[in-house]
Amino acid sequence: MATDIDKQTDVLASTTEIVVNNRKRRLWMIISIFLGLFCVAIIAVPTAITLVRKIDTITVSTSSTTSVMVITSVTPSNGLHLFKKKNEMVYAIWNTTAGDNSARSTPGGGIGEYWRTEPPEAAVDGNLRTEYTNHGVCNSSSYVSEECGLRTGFYLTFQSKPFILVNFQMATNKGPLERNPSTITIEGSNNKKVDLVLGKSWTLIYNGSSGLEFILETRKFGKTQTLLNNTLSFASYRFLITSKRGAANCVSYSEVKMMGRYPDE
Repeated sequence: MATDIDKQTDVLASTTEIVVNNRKRRLWMIISIFLGLFCVAIIAVPTAITLVRKIDTITVSTSSTTSVMVITSVTPSNGLHLFKKKNEMVYAIWNTTAGDNSARSTPGGGIGEYWRTEPPEAAVDGNLRTEYTNHGVCNSSSYVSEECGLRTGFYLTFQSKPFILVNFQMATNKGPLERNPSTITIEGSNNKKVDLVLGKSWTLIYNGSSGLEFILETRKFGKTQTLLNNTLSFASYRFLITSKRGAANCVSYSEVKMMGRYPDE
């Protein structure tokens, strides 16, 4: 009789142990699932916050309804602003070198003229399918020469507060590679618009490569060029072509992308 009771006691104890073990396993599974979800949340939440911040930045930059005449957006990778023309007047010039007075260029196909359907505005409109073409000392029917289109360019005044140009990027034209600029100069000014025709209004901040020397594709951005140690902020900028890839009757490029920061940043 005692043996039967002992057996029943052992069965009961075994059953109780199984129930306890099952409860422990369920509890451990619940804890494991909770810890897993917690880890996922730690990884996912910052990513979501980052994505929201990026979207907010783009929305603010592109859908503003204010009367500001320049579109600015922050590039997440380097924190710089991209400055792109909207309604600013862009002035075409020719027969001009850094430090000299600007000679006005007019639309047409002759000497000192730019192609009517390829005006200077096209160089800063953010559109690779438009371009700026200037003949300089040549005309549209001239023999090809490495001098054609040199000492031409443009200037404009951004209707934002002055900014420090940190780097720029140019893009090739739609036609012959020989028309693409090889070297350029960049100057800045904070003078009044009426004084910008005067060479003394401008300060030279860059004299070097366009970044297009080795680009073989058309309508393609070249290497980003950095203005080392530049700390000067300007509202107006003047770009001039000092050499091009080869012999052609003009110089032509589809875009000049300007990236910089404000002095108080």
